[in-house]
Amino acid sequence: MQQMAGELAHHLGKRATDKPLSNCWQYGFKKKWESRISTLKPSALDSNRAKHSTPEIVAKYFKNLEVAIAEYGLQERPDCIYNLDETGISPEHRTPNIIAPIKEKAQAAASPRSATTTLIACASASGHHLPPYFVFKGSLKSKQTKF
Repeated sequence: MQQMAGELAHHLGKRATDKPLSNCWQYGFKKKWESRISTLKPSALDSNRAKHSTPEIVAKYFKNLEVAIAEYGLQERPDCIYNLDETGISPEHRTPNIIAPIKEKAQAAASPRSATTTLIACASASGHHLPPYFVFKGSLKSKQTKF
């Protein structure tokens, strides 16, 4: 924010250089607008997921889901409809704090930098669920068995 504000001030002729504004300016800016903005820590969103989460792709997914449910006659069978989801948990990733409108829930795209532990969850539309599964990083070495 300080970098962009410095560039804007230079472009508008308010400053001689386009260097970032000071921390003091940032604190003053946040103080002046505290009724409208806040500093928060966004939740991480994988860069691939962010790139492929457009309204068109989400609409296409739900259209395909509707077609599949009709094709297999599952409208009245929520016990036969399961959703499985997996997510990576990275112990080393830290997203930066951002400034956003009050009561805003923000996400920051991040690229994976370290080994992740995978969490898998599965539940049916009727509410039945399986216990969560964790998949930890393993070794690529295979043990050879002698017979």
